[in-house]
Amino acid sequence: MSITMTITITAFERSPDGGMGLARDTRVRWALEEVGQPYEVRFVSFRAMKEPAHLALHPFGQIPTYEEDDLGLFETGAIVFHIAERHAGLLPDDANARARAITWMFAALSTVEPPILELGTARLLEGDKSWSAQRMPLVEDRVRTGWANFPFALAMPTGSMARSARAT
Repeated sequence: MSITMTITITAFERSPDGGMGLARDTRVRWALEEVGQPYEVRFVSFRAMKEPAHLALHPFGQIPTYEEDDLGLFETGAIVFHIAERHAGLLPDDANARARAITWMFAALSTVEPPILELGTARLLEGDKSWSAQRMPLVEDRVRTGWANFPFALAMPTGSMARSARAT
């Protein structure tokens, strides 16, 4: 008899969609649903995220967090990677294909997402500033630059991007 522990993730108590996905908990929910793993959601307020109980789970006072039995995780990429490692279906079985998929997961979080978030901040929070008109083209260019090689990378046969980079 196996005992299944309930997974609990955290999400914003108040968000435009009622805590159902506009924040980073979407990625964790998606991964859990893809692998057919049930989970519960604990909604937290902005105030509660800065209280000791939540900071014990997420030292930066953000969402999402992931709790299962005595395991507590934070950071979306780490949580999704954990889910992918424990449940079939998110990562390929072939070692090289798996490594490439993990590379793209890290690229999404480290290279692709930051300039997109910066663009959102520039538009939503800084758009009314006197210097916004000068800053916006720089931010938009960072987003375009980050995506410039993306179609090329996806179109390349397995492993040939690295080979062609060495050949030049």
